[in-house]
Amino acid sequence: MFKKIGLLSLALCMFTLLSFSVVMANNNNDNGNGPVVAWGYNNWGQSTIPEEFSNVDVQAVAGGWLHSVVLKEDGTVMAWGRDNYGQSTVPDNLTDVTAVAAGSRHNLALKEDGTVETWGWDYHGQSSIPDDLNDVKAVAAGWAHSLVLKENGTVVAWGMDNEGQATVPDGLSDVQKIAAGGARSMALLEDGTVVTWGWDDEGQLSVPDGLSNVSEIAVGGAHSLALKEDGTVVAWGPDNEGQSTVPDGLDNVIAVAAGMMHSLALKEDSTVEAWGRDEEGQSTIPNGLNDVNTIAGGKHHSLAIVETE
Repeated sequence: MFKKIGLLSLALCMFTLLSFSVVMANNNNDNGNGPVVAWGYNNWGQSTIPEEFSNVDVQAVAGGWLHSVVLKEDGTVMAWGRDNYGQSTVPDNLTDVTAVAAGSRHNLALKEDGTVETWGWDYHGQSSIPDDLNDVKAVAAGWAHSLVLKENGTVVAWGMDNEGQATVPDGLSDVQKIAAGGARSMALLEDGTVVTWGWDDEGQLSVPDGLSNVSEIAVGGAHSLALKEDGTVVAWGPDNEGQSTVPDGLDNVIAVAAGMMHSLALKEDSTVEAWGRDEEGQSTIPNGLNDVNTIAGGKHHSLAIVETE
């Protein structure tokens, strides 16, 4: 149910729920170190790697609604695509970054000292970092909310909270990884189980019974992915574009990522599989794409880092 809000906010929330975009990506992958490949929707250039970035080695990548973000080996950040809220204008002197996350039109960067920087859209306070936030070890971003994991295994969230996506469950602890997308948030606990909160009109929060031994998580527009320790993938939530129908026989997976209505899996052999919406080509893997070690999903585009020698 919606919280009581003004008419203008209600209208904005309805727009968000009906047409939001998301991203969640494998931002904290430690492999990286190669050039970026992108494919899918490209109306704002989000899938066209700028020439000046084409030969740059990066360690992490994230996809936003209509923009892309990469973390370079040297700890600096680059972004391109739509910039109507400054989401593709990286703050001056942003250095010593270890991880990045992209929301619909805002971004987060985790620094070596455990602090966080944000830029882009801030209408719902998603780019307004809580006072004295430190000791952070992971970041994630949804449509208009932000999520961080602290060194002590607790989670802090802020930004849009119309569906409770920024209200961390009481007593949540022992968290090892986080993910966010749309109006939902998810936490992977140390015991391999999953906790999720936020929007739940289509079973988004209905974690499959008995789901355990999870090693990675990803959140899309309204669907979720869990990678199990045995290399198989579990998905749940809306399936109108096939985004929650895991391909038969998919195994040997080492990472997962999700876009608005498509899903991505990185396999042990460094190839990528995708399923779900493909109207914009986001689930059509480029011919010859291999040697991949990191993946990410934007609204209707996909990104990968290709390993180089």
